[in-house]
Amino acid sequence: MSFIAFIRRRELVLLFLINTLMSLGMNLTNALWPLYVQSLGATVLQVSFLISITGIAGTLLRIPSGVISDTYGRRTIIVVSIALAIAPPVLYTFSSHWEHLVPWGILYAIAFALYMPSRMAIVADYTSVETRLQVFSIMNLAFPLGNLISPTLSGLLEAAYGWNAIFYVATALYVVCLVPGLALPPPLHQDGIERGEDTPPRSRLSAVFFRSLFAFFLLDFFTGLGSGTVSAITPIYLTERFQASTAEVGLFLSLGFGLTTMLTQVPAAVVAERVGRKRFIAVCYALIPLLSLLWTTINNVLLLLPIQMAINGLWTMTWPAFLTLLMDHVPSTRRGVASGITQAGVMLGFTVGPTIGGYLWEYLGPLVPYYASALFFVLCLPVIPFIQDAPTTTTDSPV
Repeated sequence: MSFIAFIRRRELVLLFLINTLMSLGMNLTNALWPLYVQSLGATVLQVSFLISITGIAGTLLRIPSGVISDTYGRRTIIVVSIALAIAPPVLYTFSSHWEHLVPWGILYAIAFALYMPSRMAIVADYTSVETRLQVFSIMNLAFPLGNLISPTLSGLLEAAYGWNAIFYVATALYVVCLVPGLALPPPLHQDGIERGEDTPPRSRLSAVFFRSLFAFFLLDFFTGLGSGTVSAITPIYLTERFQASTAEVGLFLSLGFGLTTMLTQVPAAVVAERVGRKRFIAVCYALIPLLSLLWTTINNVLLLLPIQMAINGLWTMTWPAFLTLLMDHVPSTRRGVASGITQAGVMLGFTVGPTIGGYLWEYLGPLVPYYASALFFVLCLPVIPFIQDAPTTTTDSPV
């Protein structure tokens, strides 16, 4: 599907706008959150512990939220998740100690636990097998757009007006997001309900299907560990190792993740189609550990930035191929729960990873988490061969 054809589809444009606004709000609050928590008296280990605690709720709800999405409809769950995301940023402003953030962080995690499986599964509901990879590559630009803008904006807001300004702006973004959320049309063929399909074909529930789904889960889990081990400590690492300001850390994160992801999504889809999706994923994952080790040898923040961009770029380049492989192997009645299962994998990694990273930082040194991150990405490589490469027949909408 071309970009012109994409923007002619009202439902895809609305979904892109929702994803962009949700990403803007989430990254506005989360990008520099470790520094905010540290400003409330937390140590590096306590920062990591708090991020892990709030992540538990998101992890536990990933699979149930996928089931709920299949049962009650993706659009309904998306609107509910947007509404739930409105309150936590405002409630952050009343906290005077880092422990006070726990309940609001958990509520925030619940909102996105509901949102993430539905926002991916609904793309498959809106598309056919032939257009899905291209649509995912365009739709995946929405979240990086938030990654590009929000960390820098977050740093500038903190420098000019203080931490509370960040949370007020995030709340306003979620309120605005309700408008396209309520306007989003439900998929005509979601879950096969409108076609009177009560159960998926028996072949969908084969041992091969479940083995492939487990491989997706495991790949996401090790990926979450690899990224989660260093995600919470990197802002602190930049401030303590290079004396970077919050605005400079925000700019580093914007360029290191947001810009990189925006530049890689569409080319990644094209290359994956030409060389094979699974082979493309394997090559990307094979290069990440080498770059993670290279990170530890750099003593200049300007030289560190391209390494960060390369690591994140290689990971995000796998997204279109990964999501397409997943959705092509999942019957329409199982898209929500399958998305929830794989999301649970990455969230489990992002829940356990920060605690590992904080512990290694406190007791073994600030570079050791990056060595551990490289190891976790190495563990991804033996999992990739177990992912099914050739899609089976699916029942999709003819658009």
